Amino acid sequence: MIRRLVHDGVREELVRTRLGEDRSALLSYLLMTMKNLPEERMIAIFADANSYVIAEEVIAEGGESHILITPRRVLGRAMKLDARRITLAHNHPSGCAEPSSLDVEHTLVLCRQARELGMMIEDHLIIGQSNVVSMKDRGLL
Repeated sequence: MIRRLVHDGVREELVRTRLGEDRSALLSYLLMTMKNLPEERMIAIFADANSYVIAEEVIAEGGESHILITPRRVLGRAMKLDARRITLAHNHPSGCAEPSSLDVEHTLVLCRQARELGMMIEDHLIIGQSNVVSMKDRGLL
């Protein structure tokens, strides 16, 4: 019960701020909610043109080593929400937060398609057992 209250409080704080404004809170939230999942899960945090968070949603779930996500699912949802900025995050159940070559390849395709629609993928975060790796910080986006 207490864990759920903490989760809800941290999520509420995330949704009421500008995307990327409190990065440590975002990373803590992602670690708290995704590091121990037995399967891969991808979430998208959608924000408006001014970077205010509109929604945070699970957009794909998969097995222990992969998820299947289509640009249509992510960008279609963004269009329905009238979102302009998106941060993606998914976990690696192995505990290793290093992005795979497929993670990078698929994210770059998604970034290109988002730009064509007037949107921006701000970052793609990979959640491991004890850390979060930012593709943006690594220069992969």
